[in-house]
Amino acid sequence: MLNYRRAIVSLMWGICTLSSAQAPVGLLAWTQAHPDWKLDKTELAHVASQCATMYDLIGNFFAANPIHEEQRRSANIFLSHSDIYARIGYFLSIRQGLSEQEAVARQSAFQADFSRQMQDNLQAHKNIMVPPLSEDVEVCMLNFKYAQVQVRQLEAEYAKTTATPSAPVLPGDKSFDLDALALIWEFIKSKTQAPSDASMPRLVIQPGLPTTARMVFEFPSEDQPQNQLQINVSPRTLQLWSRPMVNWALGHELVHYAMLMRENQWVPQTVYKNTIKHHCNPEFLKLTGDIADLISDAQSPSRERLRMYSEVFRSCTRHPDQ
Repeated sequence: MLNYRRAIVSLMWGICTLSSAQAPVGLLAWTQAHPDWKLDKTELAHVASQCATMYDLIGNFFAANPIHEEQRRSANIFLSHSDIYARIGYFLSIRQGLSEQEAVARQSAFQADFSRQMQDNLQAHKNIMVPPLSEDVEVCMLNFKYAQVQVRQLEAEYAKTTATPSAPVLPGDKSFDLDALALIWEFIKSKTQAPSDASMPRLVIQPGLPTTARMVFEFPSEDQPQNQLQINVSPRTLQLWSRPMVNWALGHELVHYAMLMRENQWVPQTVYKNTIKHHCNPEFLKLTGDIADLISDAQSPSRERLRMYSEVFRSCTRHPDQ
């Protein structure tokens, strides 16, 4: 592990002239000023949120600008680590009292700050990773194993103790869990003031979806009037994802459907009006987080609540215009 970390740090630093100018207080200085941050969930959320943002930005930078194959592989490592930190940062931010909108706004502020640091470093050194940014990333590297353990511990801590023990459903089952989806749909209807007889849209297994698309809600719009009103699901998703994660993702798409239908007064249309951007909408964030709890509270032990919350967060940060 030590050799791996040194290799990544060496890769990031490269050959550059280091600046002695002092930047604003970063994560390293913050953790030094808060030595007990691991014991305080609010402070842990703060650190995890910053690490998730840094890893995401750096991973995407290396993926878009690989100098050699090792950097391309490093991009995947950074993005994977970002997901682990995001599971802690967003979930704990909500659990410690931030609203969904406040948590996303804070993350946007982190992103703007780290993006500025990366651009400044590129201009001054032709390298994104110089202090203080490189020192802040080192904090995240040193604590990544701790973050992995925390994900498992938080899942256990927030599990509903009265849940009925359930056998795990392995990936590969190509059918839909219609009983669970019916409960999720009733929950969504109750939160979106849907007519009591409103039914779910069609669920279609669609092998032709792009490899980057896990599932997609489509509807006839002004730009694409030929679309059907349905949720398309890649067979790869059913093969590779656990049943709870598939149910959560379908719940996510059902919230898209419910908010679209509500905007159109729950009346079928040949072309639907769609003026609301859903992913960063506070109601959408809250509902999809609540669906994560609905699913996780029904299973024992809870295994993927934090991963679902991470997906809630990433749908906003990565696709804010949807």
